[in-house]
Amino acid sequence: MSLLKTSDPGSYPYAMQGQNGEEDWDDAYDPVGDIFEAQTVVKSFVKCLLNGLPVSLLSVHKSAAPCKVFVDRRLSTLELQRDGKADATRRKIPLEDIAEVVVGEFGGKDFDLWTDALSVTLVLVTGQGMGIRFTNEEDRDTFALCISMFVDGRRAEILQHAPVAR
Repeated sequence: MSLLKTSDPGSYPYAMQGQNGEEDWDDAYDPVGDIFEAQTVVKSFVKCLLNGLPVSLLSVHKSAAPCKVFVDRRLSTLELQRDGKADATRRKIPLEDIAEVVVGEFGGKDFDLWTDALSVTLVLVTGQGMGIRFTNEEDRDTFALCISMFVDGRRAEILQHAPVAR
């Protein structure tokens, strides 16, 4: 969620939901309104991810493949599917396997990925890195924030159901 209001919703059609196009830099702080707005953004973003968000998957060959990124209804698995192929298999990534979410151009450098300012790098527990490029900063930031929250929530869920060592 960005602080600046823009009129371009990008590929994420719900990014501008609830915004009136004016900058909100009032001195009055409204925590209830901020919480409601954050919940609205996350809920709308989940709806978008359930249907597939168009992104570009970056490769070490300095190219990008159009893909869609999905999340399952339990918010436990991230899925990537090549765009344009309805029968293409989805690569499933359990959210607990995401060790780090890095925003920006330097996130993919350790993995030889062609990342830039509109990229998010997902660092997996296996040591692999996946670079995902978005069409604008709003989509990038919302994705990074939500995926980070989903990863934390999934890890907490797993810990809650783990047997206690004695």
